[in-house]
Amino acid sequence: MSVQGVNNRLLTDDIIAKEALRLLKNNLVAAPLVNRSYEKVFAKVGDTISLKKPFRTKTTSGRTLGKQPLIDQTIPFQIGYQENFGVEVTMRDRTLSLQQFSERYLKSGIVQIANKIDKSIFDAMATKGFFTSNVGNAVTTKSFLYGSAYMGNVAVPDDGMRRATLNLMDAADVSDATSKVFNEKMVQDSIQKGYTGALAGFDVFQSQNIPTYEPGAGWIGTPLVKGANQTGSSIIVDGFTTDALTLKKGDIFTIAGVYEINPQNYTSTGRLQSFVVTADVAVASNQATISISPAINDGSLTTVDASGSSLSLAAYQNVSAKPADNAAITLVGTAGNVYKQNFLFHKDAVTLAMVDLELPQSAVVKARVRDEDSGLSMSMTGAFDINNHTEITRIDAVWGCEVIYPEMLHRLITN
Repeated sequence: MSVQGVNNRLLTDDIIAKEALRLLKNNLVAAPLVNRSYEKVFAKVGDTISLKKPFRTKTTSGRTLGKQPLIDQTIPFQIGYQENFGVEVTMRDRTLSLQQFSERYLKSGIVQIANKIDKSIFDAMATKGFFTSNVGNAVTTKSFLYGSAYMGNVAVPDDGMRRATLNLMDAADVSDATSKVFNEKMVQDSIQKGYTGALAGFDVFQSQNIPTYEPGAGWIGTPLVKGANQTGSSIIVDGFTTDALTLKKGDIFTIAGVYEINPQNYTSTGRLQSFVVTADVAVASNQATISISPAINDGSLTTVDASGSSLSLAAYQNVSAKPADNAAITLVGTAGNVYKQNFLFHKDAVTLAMVDLELPQSAVVKARVRDEDSGLSMSMTGAFDINNHTEITRIDAVWGCEVIYPEMLHRLITN
């Protein structure tokens, strides 16, 4: 139905909700770039499910059969975000054209929700993922070539679904570089769409919501591995010279002698494996137990099944060796500095799920809309204020996001 104020037709709840969803869809940057296949397994806000990763096997050389245990690798995924805004309108405002109503009442709030969704994705990326060496350098086209090579070395698929999201300053540098390579019309169109272009196998985008990388000031002293043969998702480190400071979630470090491997041939890539601190931790008595991603697995890591039997996780090996006692720990970047950050990733590295918010039965004004193509969902509820003859309308978005495959996500950190 065509709704125009000049015809004195009222904008219905359904029309307003659909317009809000259209605005949301048009203002998202990160959301369309990640995996969106999990919406249907959730029911409501607060839901948590265990996502199963594909089973991985390790081949055996020779005539003897090497049977592999079937081990489910799972990670928790929660619908933990809800963002809303409210507007108070008169019934006369309902006679505005849809364009006027959208511009006056919807656009500001919806743009903020879109930015919140994108920021939640980038915040999740900033606490996981591998490190692409670029600290201390400006981003250039060569940064993407090296990033592509690093990703190939750890078997990230090169299947047309690699993405890059850049902070605005680095995006400006890249746009300037691509303008020297591509024809003017192509560059002009890409900048107008907010899409920098394709570069070294990546579809490159820009966003104002990418967080900076700020190494925690707690890396003071000479941190060393405390005790040999440590494996798993945490590591004990000593050698700090102060207990007053805190290691920050998102800090990146390497361990001397611990190299990343190619998960297809299990040989070293020649680069030290980067580890990310997954939770803030305080130093006590000059040492700390640091939660890390990925877990250290030199092929000897095991797990226990439901019956209590030990199962080998050799197929999930990700480093060349266990850390040695007193192996040096090196922070990526300088503690206390602020660096720009970018992300190179495969679409399946991160997943986003938006779910339908349960509508209150008592609400007179209520509508829910979902875009089947994009999976985006929003709800609208409202109540009438009889004293002021106004209608208070609330619009909500509910979602969750998680990094599923950190090895498919690389962080490009620049000055």
